[in-house]
Amino acid sequence: MRWSLHKRTGSSALFGLKTGPAANDAIADTGEFVHIATMKVTIYDATSPIGEADIFALDPPMGVAMAKFIPFPTYSPNLHANVVDGDYIEDRSENLRMELADGVALISQAISIQDWPGLDEREVHILGIQEPSFEELFRDHPDFKSYWGEA
Repeated sequence: MRWSLHKRTGSSALFGLKTGPAANDAIADTGEFVHIATMKVTIYDATSPIGEADIFALDPPMGVAMAKFIPFPTYSPNLHANVVDGDYIEDRSENLRMELADGVALISQAISIQDWPGLDEREVHILGIQEPSFEELFRDHPDFKSYWGEA
């Protein structure tokens, strides 16, 4: 997997990479970092895929990954989301499973879908990643490298 880190600055880039589309927006000089991930996972309810998620951030000491969730028509907040509009509903992890793009199962302690229908935004938090190991999955990700002092 390939990860890149871009800093929102008009023309400079980190690690010799181009800054991408974020460099041209109205807040280009804020110094805010944007993580661009190429790792995509598919989330299932039993055998039915309910959506895909693009991992964008990590919390290495907790073994947690955060991802933008893109639902399929089979997704229902009433059945799959842990949180809807900021209100905790219940833990739905036991009904959900996840696979990497190559079909390998991503095993974690919990999968939490956060849904804000009013904002048309959804996120998934993958908590306590166990297999493949967190290091194996994310050793090249900027958040991982930064945490371990490698960036």
